[in-house]
Order: sequence, then C-alpha cells, then structure tokens
Amino acid sequence: MSTAIVTGFADRPAGKGRAALFPAFWPTLGWLLTLALWAAVVSSGRAAEPRREPPKKLRVVVFGAHCDDPESGAGGLIALLSRAGHQVIVGYATCFRGDRKVDGRPEGTVRRQEAEAACRIMGATPKFFPYAHEKLTADAATVAAVSAWLDEVKPDIVVTHWPLDTHPNHHVTSSLVWQCYRHSGGWNLYFFEVMTGRQSLGFQPQAYLDVGPVRDLKKQACFCHQSQHPEEFWQVHDEMHRARGRECGVAYAEAYSLVEAKPGAPLLPVAWLPKRP
Repeated sequence: MSTAIVTGFADRPAGKGRAALFPAFWPTLGWLLTLALWAAVVSSGRAAEPRREPPKKLRVVVFGAHCDDPESGAGGLIALLSRAGHQVIVGYATCFRGDRKVDGRPEGTVRRQEAEAACRIMGATPKFFPYAHEKLTADAATVAAVSAWLDEVKPDIVVTHWPLDTHPNHHVTSSLVWQCYRHSGGWNLYFFEVMTGRQSLGFQPQAYLDVGPVRDLKKQACFCHQSQHPEEFWQVHDEMHRARGRECGVAYAEAYSLVEAKPGAPLLPVAWLPKRP
C-alpha cells in the first residue's frame, strides 16, 4: 500500500467519519436507494395486475371455385387477416378445363402457378382440388372429399361463394361447403360476392369491410392471374368495391353475409362497418 494512501487516511479530520472521505457520494447513494424502492413498488403493482392473454389467432378457409375467385371476392379480407397474424388457407375447387392449354402449357399448371403467386402476395396458403370445370359437381363423393379436407384443416371460419350465382362452378362450390356445414358446433360460415349483378344475384350484405388500406395489394393478387385477363374482371370488381364503399361511407369496401353466429364458434376478427341509413 502506498504512503500517500496511508497518509490520506491518517490525516482526515477526526469525527468526520466516512462522509468526510466521500463527501459527494452520499446524495447519489440516497437517490439510487429511492429509485430502487420505487422500482420495487412498481414491480409489485404490476405483479398484482391480472394477466391479459393475447387475442387468439384463427384459422380461416376462403373457398372459391376458380383461381382468382377468392382474390376478386375476398382478397381484401384475406390480406387483412394475414396482416393480423391469422392463418388463411385459400381453397380452389377447379383450375382447368379438360385438355385446354395456355401458351402451349396445361391450363391447370398455369393457373396453379398464378394462384400460388397471388397467395404469396396476400399471405395465404393455397389448396388445389383436382376437379375439371366441366366435372365439378356437388355429388356425394365430392362432398365427402371436401368434408374430409375441412375436418383435417379444422377451420374456425369458412368463407365461400354466395349460393345464388349464374356461374355453375360458383353455385356448386357454395353447395359443397353448405353440405359440410353444421347448425351446431364447428365453424361459422360467411358468403362473399363476385361480379354482383352478372354472377352473384340477390346478394344481401350484412357487414362491410373497409379494404382501402389493402386495395393495391388485392389488385396485385388479382393481376397475378394474367391468363384470365385481369384488367377486365378487376374493373368490374373495382366498381363493385366503390359501390359497396358508398353504402358504408368509405372509398372501397367488400361486403359479406353471415349465415348465423353460432355459440362457441369465432366470428371474423375484423372491424365491420354498418350500412349507412
């Protein structure tokens, strides 16, 4: 130990104690003790608060007839659900007609690739059924196949075509889902519309969804379907979005109809808008 240090201890004024040794330290120590005490009190208060569970993440199936139907009819809903962390599975009942080809390639291959690209944009997972357009029916075997898939997926909610539709594939797809529906237990069922007035007829909206924040995303997903001339069907649906938006007071909206709110089955976790009086 050095002489300077020994001398420093020996020469400090008698009776001053440790305060004379560290005159500036004690106010700081007092502040630190106060801060520690305050932190302990706050921590104790937080421990007493009831624990809040995070919202449940849902599994939603959006089931359309053709590749592009879920995108054009419910693309805004799909994108918003995915953004919120919910799992969305998009089912396509049919994606080809016989031996038809697109630019020399099988139509089924082309349309699947387009739908996969659209689902990546929307944040969804695609599921393709093996039926040709002209062979899609709501017979017992097809109902059993769709029912088995839904039992495997175990969705909380299913969204599909409005049943009154001029396109036979749309009508059949809605019928397939409807025959899998149960009045008690299981999942809640919603309907979407496509090309209302041309295809969906007599659609009765119960709730409106503002899709303005994801309109561009929905358009990108629709335009993945280049084999279907998206500039044409997008224009029809965009006018439909604007019309539904005027009904609920926003620029662009999708409209939906709920079959019934079954006890114990979740509803779509989105901010619905009512129809303006």
